[in-house]
Amino acid sequence: MNCPLCKSTELVSTELESNLTSFNCPECGGNWIRGAEYWKWLEQNGSDLAERLYEEESLHLAEPGKPIDCPECRFRMVKFLVGRGLDFTVDHCEGCKGIWLDRNEWEALKKRNLHDDLNSIFTSFWQTGAQREIRKKKLEEIYISRFGAEDYAEIKRVRWWLDTKTNKEELLAFLTDRDPFNA
Repeated sequence: MNCPLCKSTELVSTELESNLTSFNCPECGGNWIRGAEYWKWLEQNGSDLAERLYEEESLHLAEPGKPIDCPECRFRMVKFLVGRGLDFTVDHCEGCKGIWLDRNEWEALKKRNLHDDLNSIFTSFWQTGAQREIRKKKLEEIYISRFGAEDYAEIKRVRWWLDTKTNKEELLAFLTDRDPFNA
């Protein structure tokens, strides 16, 4: 079986975790995990995540870059946002349910304790949250570029303060109304 990225490099069977076999590309460092292997490992490690509904409709996302084909069944793999502070995607084959992880992605998932959540990452619920994270981050970048970091931090503090007040609408009306004393 050849690497889906390097094309001609043969994948080598390795143990990614205790009782979790993957096929590693010595060239690019990526790992192919068979879907059945991952589920078996997940069940053996006692994760209640294995009982979640996997057949939930997936949200297909496009990531810049070249699409890759499954090294086993040749289906076009779908890219899923990881989110939770990680800005990469995981490639998933909807044919054989295998998973492709680029170099160091498994380690990054482990650091965030997401390595046993791959099945959840492929759900529309997870993808919606990951997309929300990206939108929030982009909006913050826009606000910082418009207001400056210091003013943006201050307006966020004022917003938080307003949200704690029971008379928030009156306070907002006062702020947006012309000052009758200086008219």
